[in-house]
Amino acid sequence: MAQQVLLPDREDHSAAPLWREALILAITYYTILAALPHIAGVPPIVGIVAGTVVFLLLSLAVIRNIALWDIKPLHEFFLIAFSLTGWYAVTLYAAQYKAAVPFLSPLTSLLFLVACAFLGRLLSRLIRDVNMLVPIAVVLLLVDIFTVFVGPTGVALDRAPDLVAKLSIGLPAIGSAAGPEGAGGFAFIATAGLGDFIFLAFFFVATWRYGLRFERTFWYIFAFVAVAMLGSLMVMFLPGIPLLPFVAMGFLLANIGQFSFTAQEKLYFLIAMVFIAALIAAGALLTQHLK
Repeated sequence: MAQQVLLPDREDHSAAPLWREALILAITYYTILAALPHIAGVPPIVGIVAGTVVFLLLSLAVIRNIALWDIKPLHEFFLIAFSLTGWYAVTLYAAQYKAAVPFLSPLTSLLFLVACAFLGRLLSRLIRDVNMLVPIAVVLLLVDIFTVFVGPTGVALDRAPDLVAKLSIGLPAIGSAAGPEGAGGFAFIATAGLGDFIFLAFFFVATWRYGLRFERTFWYIFAFVAVAMLGSLMVMFLPGIPLLPFVAMGFLLANIGQFSFTAQEKLYFLIAMVFIAALIAAGALLTQHLK
């Protein structure tokens, strides 16, 4: 039986506490990311682990807060536009004043993250049946692997890395601006693309809206993505890996038993997966042929 949209009325998430939480999160996010490049004397492995965990936890916390807001689509649209405008303005300013980059980078990251989160909220409004979330998660898992390793994302990483970097959020390297080079030494150790944050918000909003396991989803996704990021950074022979598959797996595993499919829906789902897998295989072969 298809389930209709559920908008839970939960007393512990009223507007005033959410506003206060959002302000605290924004200040904390900026302060910590601005401080990381200026912390000297941290061993590289400790810096990688601590920086990754803190960055990911803060980013997910910001998206989680945005997912809880009870606002209208028009509000979401204007918040996306406002955030993107601020992000673009700060990016232009940072391009002219290199010495300020370590302090402006966290602000651009925060504004871009907020824009992605509200876009994910907007996309989640397309869901009219909770069972749709399962095939969407599986499709995202398969498609993101394809696009990163053999598809357009991988091509963009090779041919236009600067563009990809601009449309990503970077994790500052601890101590990179603490040496004699100052702002000239500022660097990122990893980046996550806009699609990762858009669909993080998409799944968080849908999980909350349909009364699924919201807190468990948060921690499962955090654990899966943290392992993926740390593995990519600390295991030298591993290439950069897509994060959306780990987001999708975290969502699906956190909500096992929360979905109910009819026999016909299971058949349609299987047919759709076979069709998508065939398309991905054909796309991979075509991409290899054109290289």
